[in-house]
Amino acid sequence: MTSKVTTAILGAGQPNIATNQHLPASLKSEIVDLRALCDRLETVKDYANEAGVKAYTDYEEMLADSEIDMIQIATPDQFHCQHALMALEAGKHVLLQKPPCISMQELQQLQDAAKNAKGKLKIILNQRHTKLTRSIHKYITDGVIGDVREIIIKFRGRRFPIENLDSFYFKKESGGVWLHNTMHWLDEAVLYAAEMPKTVNILSTKNENGIPQCLGEGPNYWSAIFPMEKVTFLFEYNTMLMHEGMPGGMQRIIIGTEGEIRQNYGSEDLILYKKGSDEISNLPLLDSQLVGLEDVIEAFRQGIDDFAKEIIDGKQREPKTEDSLNLFKLILQGLNNE
Repeated sequence: MTSKVTTAILGAGQPNIATNQHLPASLKSEIVDLRALCDRLETVKDYANEAGVKAYTDYEEMLADSEIDMIQIATPDQFHCQHALMALEAGKHVLLQKPPCISMQELQQLQDAAKNAKGKLKIILNQRHTKLTRSIHKYITDGVIGDVREIIIKFRGRRFPIENLDSFYFKKESGGVWLHNTMHWLDEAVLYAAEMPKTVNILSTKNENGIPQCLGEGPNYWSAIFPMEKVTFLFEYNTMLMHEGMPGGMQRIIIGTEGEIRQNYGSEDLILYKKGSDEISNLPLLDSQLVGLEDVIEAFRQGIDDFAKEIIDGKQREPKTEDSLNLFKLILQGLNNE
């Protein structure tokens, strides 16, 4: 690689994923050069001034900036597709936040654009770059539990309150928590399984007991089975726990022919159960010094760098864009059939 990829971030006008993750990760990178921030809010100028880059309040004006190679899009979900299409039309490379779109029609537009545009399109799936995911993947590829046969990932917790009851995220067309977050965990399962699902089976329901700000627009419990050729992925997404202090978090169970790796709710410890043995042991995490937000920012940095490398050398890195969009098609099918 002989040069850096110049980049700009759209949606960086207030505390959010653009300013809390994309911005520090881009500044941390050694192969991208952050040139600009854009948002319709005037406060984008404060963030840009602190980062030492240009500020735009007009997206089309930023797209006309010939010094920018890649646009990182971190706007609200309902604008992802539109903003990505505009950037691709302008000849830019696009690193797009999940969900990439909110409908089958938009998905088809993105797939067509990805095939025909001069610039490259990629969905940033930073979950696969966290120390926990990378550690689990290493132990799987090292053969610690033999061949993977079943993956179980569960989330249970309280939905993040949305104070504005007129928000898009309370409307049915938003797809709710299912569209907003499922892609991260489905991509993680595909990483562990090393194969792609082709169908999805859904069970969903809703707990109506709770304050409106936490109830959302539709189901707040999802159970989904994604069958693959050799592996089955069971995903449970439960945001029914309405009260502060209730036990929750993530649980991961990866079952193989020679054992099981388990990460329990509220813990990042990896527990190994070996076939034919009553003994259990802990598996150390990679990069254990990365804590909290540091781990998140480093995961973003790796996702951003992977795309920059694709732009520089033309070689696709996992996950491939076509695969990511096909996975999202299953997520949309699950929403439509729930």
